[in-house]
Amino acid sequence: MRYYLASDDLYIEIQASVFNQIQLQAEGEYPNENGGMLAGRYSVDRHTVYIEKAVVPVEKLTGRTTFKRSANGLKKVWEQLAKDGLRYVGEWHSHPNGTSQYSSTDLAAMVDIEKEVAIENPLLLIVGVRSDGLRTHTFYCYRNNKLLEYKKMIDLRELFHGLQEQMQVSLNINRKYIEHPGSKGDATEQHWIGFLRTYLPDRYKVDKAIVIDSTGNVSEQMDVVIYDAIYTPFIFKQDGFIYIPAESVYAVFEVKQDVKGNIEYAAKKIESVRKLKRTSIEMVASGKTMDARPLTKIIGGILTTTSTYSKNDTIIDQLQKLEGLQTLDMGCLCDTGSFYVDYNETIPKGIEPTNNIEDNRKYIELVYKSRTVKEIEFSDKDVSIFTFFLQLVSYLKSIGTVAAIDINAYLKAINAKIDEDI
Repeated sequence: MRYYLASDDLYIEIQASVFNQIQLQAEGEYPNENGGMLAGRYSVDRHTVYIEKAVVPVEKLTGRTTFKRSANGLKKVWEQLAKDGLRYVGEWHSHPNGTSQYSSTDLAAMVDIEKEVAIENPLLLIVGVRSDGLRTHTFYCYRNNKLLEYKKMIDLRELFHGLQEQMQVSLNINRKYIEHPGSKGDATEQHWIGFLRTYLPDRYKVDKAIVIDSTGNVSEQMDVVIYDAIYTPFIFKQDGFIYIPAESVYAVFEVKQDVKGNIEYAAKKIESVRKLKRTSIEMVASGKTMDARPLTKIIGGILTTTSTYSKNDTIIDQLQKLEGLQTLDMGCLCDTGSFYVDYNETIPKGIEPTNNIEDNRKYIELVYKSRTVKEIEFSDKDVSIFTFFLQLVSYLKSIGTVAAIDINAYLKAINAKIDEDI
């Protein structure tokens, strides 16, 4: 558990076991106050206090609005703590049926402590406790004649694990209780779509969809399509299917229960999207007309609940065999780890993206054809979902914004045309 005082660049780290001990002592004395001393160590630069022990006073006076303690009987305790490299760093006490806001009495006590103990910036932890347990807590330090409040920092690892467990539980419930394969697959796809809709920025939309181009060609139905929410001028919905123009697509994923036997299958479906004919025309950005931007790569990957392969080497071998438009960029195997594939992409000299759309199409095809695997990296299984997500965000960031769609190219199908200027 970590806390931060931004105004003075100070930190507190307290072991969870120590905080749990304080919580039990506060709840155990309810409805009376309780308290004790904090022992810890300082970082070399003295910006961080590491609290490693809660020292229980031998002599104390407690009441509903009173807590006083004495240091009597603790000499040997502090001598042993000193041998362990720990020293006195502050106090804690509880506020039964109250908040964790300090009182004038608390402030006065900290003034006395600074003088008596000759400690710089002594800490104060106040815990608010009720009949149903601890409700709130706040750390302060006495500094420059004031009690300054620390803010609790987010434990990113704990946050990542919580997200991982939440998603894993949902996916495992699908596998266990939904027997029909089609229904099980649909439910799993919706969990992934819901996850991405929740955490991706609003500029991206996520759906199960078929991708189309201006010539009328269509892809396979893709389980997850991430596409542009701002520059997608039309989305067709017919007979329960969603059709999205190829120009708007950032990424496509195949969703399966198990990765085993499905890498090549996913690769072929991804190829069906990448080979579609995309357009690109001039666009207006910040009031200025910009040249048609080169076509970008379309991220392709696979998402599975599990992997029954005994080793990741089997997956790596299959990924290395994929070529051209079938190459996968990334994936998530929830119970095994997420992965990304880093490629060498060697384009022949003299071939570069230009303002000519046909040249751009040839260029992006050559990018895929030139791909050779440089590295395939797997994450720890405990953070597979979140490492996948962060890698996806990084790839999306590198793409930027998709090319501006040539609407007139689509209107040729009905012998119509629009004026694109005002």
